[in-house]
Amino acid sequence: MNKLKFIGRGSGYNVKEGNTSAYIIKNEVLLLIDCGEGVFKRIIETNLIDGIKEIRILITHMHGDHVGSLSSFVGFCFWKYHICSKIYFHEKSVLKQFLELTSMCEGESFIIDDCKNVKIDKLGLEFSASLTKHNKRINTYSYTLKFDEGNDIFYSSDTYETNFDIVPFLKDGNIVYHDTCLNDCEGNVHTSLRVLCEKVPRELRKNVYCIHIDGENFIEVAENEGFNVPHILV
Repeated sequence: MNKLKFIGRGSGYNVKEGNTSAYIIKNEVLLLIDCGEGVFKRIIETNLIDGIKEIRILITHMHGDHVGSLSSFVGFCFWKYHICSKIYFHEKSVLKQFLELTSMCEGESFIIDDCKNVKIDKLGLEFSASLTKHNKRINTYSYTLKFDEGNDIFYSSDTYETNFDIVPFLKDGNIVYHDTCLNDCEGNVHTSLRVLCEKVPRELRKNVYCIHIDGENFIEVAENEGFNVPHILV
């Protein structure tokens, strides 16, 4: 079954669980989803890019816990491995300005591309992004990964109301990684566990992995409701 591996699974200020970031490695290609403040350090500590020849990065949005160490990672890959990272984000001009302010040079250390129906043959998948609802000051984008073989994956950005029809997707045997939190206050910009329980019948929850987690007892509570929580890279 196609699954993602995780560098971190925590909410923005959950230092213990680390910034939420996932990846796939196949045929010397690394596909990384988000690169928050603590992600580059974790990549280096675990030798994740040893043997990698090609780097693709999907960005969900511009919060620091999702792009905070992107410049360091891109610069390191170019400096040490002479790899020009290909980055995908709908708001290309925003991300380009962000990287250029940190002295990165487009066409040298990075290339930014659109993220609509992109095919990566070496990984055997095609992906596209969709706008989701988070807060009024920033746009966030979720990703659907369609594989040549096996199940597909939906990866949610930070969102309180995804525009994704989750139940039919799960009934087809696919996997969902979804922004989830214990906080259930009015105006919450993330999906509370209560809301996710309302959306997903218990018999389908085994293929839903809760990410961007908050709270000391989050894992226990989520698993008691029938959901999974991804393991972190060790």
